[in-house]
Amino acid sequence: MTHDTTHAPPSDEWLVAWLDDELNQEQRQSIDDLLRTDASVAARLERLKRSNLPFREAFDSVLDDAPTARLQRMLDGLPAAPAPPKPALSRRGFLAMAATFVVAGIAADRLFMGVQNSKSGGGWRGSVAEYMALYTPQTLDNLTADRSSHVAQLSSVGQQLGVALSPDVVALPGAEFRRAQILDYDGVLIGQLTYLDARHGPLALCINQARTGGETLGREQRLGLNVVYWSNTRQDFMLVGKNPFEDLEIMARSVQKRLPV
Repeated sequence: MTHDTTHAPPSDEWLVAWLDDELNQEQRQSIDDLLRTDASVAARLERLKRSNLPFREAFDSVLDDAPTARLQRMLDGLPAAPAPPKPALSRRGFLAMAATFVVAGIAADRLFMGVQNSKSGGGWRGSVAEYMALYTPQTLDNLTADRSSHVAQLSSVGQQLGVALSPDVVALPGAEFRRAQILDYDGVLIGQLTYLDARHGPLALCINQARTGGETLGREQRLGLNVVYWSNTRQDFMLVGKNPFEDLEIMARSVQKRLPV
């Protein structure tokens, strides 16, 4: 296997190979370096770790509901052919096969959720919550605390979103700023500002280019995380983390006072 990790993030296949200890020393070191510096790669690896579940047993129950009689009649009508040797299914191969079933389910689920969320403007909040649910304090531990680096990150994100951002503007009481980056949700840019709260763990302030909500603070829970959201005249905002709603609302109001309208 060959891969240049300096120009593109590693694929899931590479991360699974890392988990299975199938890489040589140089390839493994490249992935190790990315895991220390790129939170999105670390989050994907954590998701893949959680995929090491009893898939075979789970799919056994699906076979019980299969239309076996109809399938057997279809098979009986096919011309006979010599059966090829059945290859052994590796862990990676089984995950790939299982993923095809999962993707089909996700596609239907996203279609349904898209219809529901289009009415409330909450689809992007659900996507952010899914991403943040993978974060642990260790995900943010190795990110730089250098203020000049934070200024540069916030300036870049702010320019892309059309809002002036600085460490002072986005400071949250009780939480330490760690990184600013741009995400893409169905072609709409989202600024994700991540923090580490000593009591409650990872926390994110996210800014959406498209305004869909109201100025009044709203509350909701997604994937075990608390979310507070609001809008100004140009953007949507959300705070998401394990902090109590009351703490998130205090943080939200402090940001509302400083962010330019």
